[in-house]
Amino acid sequence: MPDVSIALNLGPGLMGLGLGFVVYGVALGQYGFYLRTFSVDRRALKALVFLVFVMDTLHTYGMAGYNWVLVIFCRHDTSRGCPSTLPWEAIMAAICSYSITFVVQSFYAYRLWIISGRNKLITGTVLATALAQIVLGMMCMASVIRTGSPTAERITLVIASSAAGMSTICDSVITVCIFFYLQPKRSGIKRAGTAIQQLIDVSIQTGLLTCLISLAVFILMWIYDGQYWLNAFAPVFCKSYVNSLLAVLNARKSMREAATKTIELSTIAATQISTADTPSSTNSSRWSCHCGT
Repeated sequence: MPDVSIALNLGPGLMGLGLGFVVYGVALGQYGFYLRTFSVDRRALKALVFLVFVMDTLHTYGMAGYNWVLVIFCRHDTSRGCPSTLPWEAIMAAICSYSITFVVQSFYAYRLWIISGRNKLITGTVLATALAQIVLGMMCMASVIRTGSPTAERITLVIASSAAGMSTICDSVITVCIFFYLQPKRSGIKRAGTAIQQLIDVSIQTGLLTCLISLAVFILMWIYDGQYWLNAFAPVFCKSYVNSLLAVLNARKSMREAATKTIELSTIAATQISTADTPSSTNSSRWSCHCGT
């Protein structure tokens, strides 16, 4: 039977790494779809997406390297202290994770600034919590680099859990506000109701995913035995933000198609009504119905 300490050290991390590879593959497919479909996007937006994807790639490499050290380099060491210091791959992955979270949350803050009619309170709250998250995250990494271990000092775990808490608050505010401001009654868009509802669904689903993962990280930070299970969430945490960003951007294609189809059907219906009193109205109606289907 394997030693319990080895199972706790390696099991959650390997499970998280496998899931992280899957989620990275999804992000890779979404990024390819984005490049093919939205080649005319502004350079700033394309540069932001490229930056996020590159950091996600570095994060994937870092998590794979960290688990390589644990499984291969420490294969003859059954103690919990191997490796004695945190590998640079893990530090790079953590820095990329905090950076990706900040960039994506800032992107959502900009979207809220637009759809909320430049509401300074909401946008400021999102930006403040996003900034607090990355500042606390970098403070945590500075402590890890200085001590060589994420558990050497209790204050390091407190700072890391505070960063996860700020991320949870930020994601909650983003999700609630997007749902509130994109309601058809508030947006004033009736014809594109299906497209708006689709945007709400995508935003809510991706927002809840990131919020739940950050909440799980926050809770596990305060549980001693749960610290080992953090390795299961570390490879997936920032990747949920990457896929959230790409999903929202790629949803524009189906939204535009739904909006265009709705407008075309409305135009056909208006044409049928306007030609109802003409002598050839019967043939025109049949032709319009045929084209509509």
